Amino acid sequence: MASYDGLVSTVLWAIFVIQVIEFSHSNASTNVSCIGAEREALLKFKHGLTDPSRRLSSWTGEECCKWEGVECNKKTGHVLKLDLHNPCIEEINIKVFVPSNKCMLGGNIVLSLTELKYLKYLDLSVNNFSTQKIPTFFASLQKLEYLNLSHASFNGNIPRQLSNLSKLQYLDLSINFAMGDLTSNDFDWVSKLSSLKYLHMSGVNLSKVKDWIGCINMLPSLQSLGLSFCGLQDISSSLQANFTSLRFLSIGANNLSSIPPWIYNSSKLEHIDLSNRYKFIFFDGIQGPFPTAIVENNQRLVFLDVSWNLIRGDFPKNLSSLCNLQLVRLEGNNLNGNISDILGDSLGCAQSKWKIFDVSDNNISGDMPNQFGDFKELEYLDLSSNLISGSIPANLMELSSLRTLGLHRNGFTGEIPNCLSNMPTIFVIDLSDNEFTGRLPPFGPQSPDLAMINLEKNRFVGGIPPQYCQLKYLKFLSLAQNYISGPIPNCFDGILSMANETKEYSDGIYVDVKVNTKGTSQIYGNTLRYFHSIDLSANMLDGQIPKEFTKLVRLQNLNLSQNKLSGYIPSNIGDLKNLESLDLSRNKLSGTIPPGISSIDFLSHLNLSFNRLSGPIPSGNHLHTVDDESVYRGNDRLCGAPLLNTCPGYEPPGSDGRDGDNFGGDKPSEGDLDIRNWFYAGLGPGFTVGFLGFCSVLHFKGSWRVSYFQAMDKAIEKFSMTTVITMLWFKRTFPRRKKELV
Repeated sequence: MASYDGLVSTVLWAIFVIQVIEFSHSNASTNVSCIGAEREALLKFKHGLTDPSRRLSSWTGEECCKWEGVECNKKTGHVLKLDLHNPCIEEINIKVFVPSNKCMLGGNIVLSLTELKYLKYLDLSVNNFSTQKIPTFFASLQKLEYLNLSHASFNGNIPRQLSNLSKLQYLDLSINFAMGDLTSNDFDWVSKLSSLKYLHMSGVNLSKVKDWIGCINMLPSLQSLGLSFCGLQDISSSLQANFTSLRFLSIGANNLSSIPPWIYNSSKLEHIDLSNRYKFIFFDGIQGPFPTAIVENNQRLVFLDVSWNLIRGDFPKNLSSLCNLQLVRLEGNNLNGNISDILGDSLGCAQSKWKIFDVSDNNISGDMPNQFGDFKELEYLDLSSNLISGSIPANLMELSSLRTLGLHRNGFTGEIPNCLSNMPTIFVIDLSDNEFTGRLPPFGPQSPDLAMINLEKNRFVGGIPPQYCQLKYLKFLSLAQNYISGPIPNCFDGILSMANETKEYSDGIYVDVKVNTKGTSQIYGNTLRYFHSIDLSANMLDGQIPKEFTKLVRLQNLNLSQNKLSGYIPSNIGDLKNLESLDLSRNKLSGTIPPGISSIDFLSHLNLSFNRLSGPIPSGNHLHTVDDESVYRGNDRLCGAPLLNTCPGYEPPGSDGRDGDNFGGDKPSEGDLDIRNWFYAGLGPGFTVGFLGFCSVLHFKGSWRVSYFQAMDKAIEKFSMTTVITMLWFKRTFPRRKKELV
């Protein structure tokens, strides 16, 4: 026992000594300074750049290893890493962030960068180097293992010399379609990057590359391949490819007419993206039956997206047996079959990980299965535009994490389960264009994040639940074309996202804007930030228009048409300065049109027809865009332009039946006719003589001529300045509106 204790003590003492030595060594190594030649090379590199946000303001002094984005070897002092990617981001949508232009580096990348001979990591992504091509001297950085030039706006051909980077493991040259235009006519240089594990070149023009898959097949360690929207052509079906390490694949939106057969044998794939987001713009997409072999051979599959192609046939059965699957996007194809068959008889996994399931815009039929309630992590469910019928399973909404529920345009029937209004995470609900009955779900504080409710084109009855007024994040509400009755609740100013003019009331979620097969837009996601709408049209609502509507200052569309509303139009309707569309037609509204309606700046659609309105139509510049007579049709007591009936007290001369020049109403005498004839006959010669006389005076009288042309110059100059100012005003105003409408 004593010898054992001594051995333990010796081992512990040895460990302590080793740690002390390592600590001393690490302290010594931290004192190593950067190499002077490399510091000078970095300063020359900085001098060639434009840096509007002064990101590189720390690049001063002797110790370059402490500069922003620079990392050195702690033992030798050589620069190993240069990370100058754009770090600034801005929110453009509901939890959607993009890089900010404010922090983009630009200018020229100078040759001094080649002095960093030990550089392993170079990241210049998401900057703006649109004035130059990818420098060929990058090929001399032969120790590079990581090169990221994605979305940096480089132009021209990719230099073939990059093939010299034999140690390169990560290469990303993906481009932003709006900035940059990279091309490559062959892939021989790629085949020589034998250490490559990550290759992403999405957006690069590869339409002239013939044997692209053969070259990529020469990369034995490749794990991630991204070549979407590259113009890739079909390859021979007999070509054998062996991607034994490939886990991530994204080759959608290309000129591929069928799924390459080598994908079926890539058994380690976890991410497959063959989607065709540009189906209606560029490419028809992949054709043929659903690739069931891909699903059967890839039990590791996490992400599957073959949306917006021309794939036909039945769905694979028992898709839920893939225990790692989190995202399934198959929308926009010609798939059919029963929705229950996709899920199978049971989950097949102890806990399903599905988060996104979208099979909209297909021909799926059957009743909605109860198994959906077993997907506890499901956040996005879209079955829209199919042939699914039956009722919504109650267990779909119980301890559920759904954020988006889309069942638009199916054959659902029955009443909505009460638990639908008690989903704390729900963000978007679209149950429109079905056969739902019963009362409207009382959405309210139990669903605090709701931003969109679309229940139009159903058979709902009863009144509008006042709980809707407590949805402070609501941006889109449509209850149109139902059988809703009763008054409109007078509490709509509680919807703070529409009433607050400055603060955004929103919460994050996976959302999507997409186009269905008929070309109409689904109102999901990105639209919500820019579109604030309330549509209660084509119901049986009565009572007055609540004055609380006029407090929704961010409202862009208000449609209350085809109801039984009475009373007056709120006098301060003009407070809705952002209103673009207002439809109050086919009601029983009376009284005059409030003058403030002419001050709504962006109003482009107005319909007040078929009411009981009276009095003069307001005049104003902002109503010139809605001066069609049909806007006011069916209001017999309205008067004024653009209607033909004139308001009392505004009759033009002769409106009482008497001619302005002949109060007796008799025919003019022959003498009067002669006088008029001689008057008009003398106009032509008189004008000619006067014009020639004026020109003669200017010709012979020099001082008059100079004064005349000086006056004309001043008038032209004033007119030109007015025109320029007007054009500048339009340029400032309309681009702002265009951004708001995107």
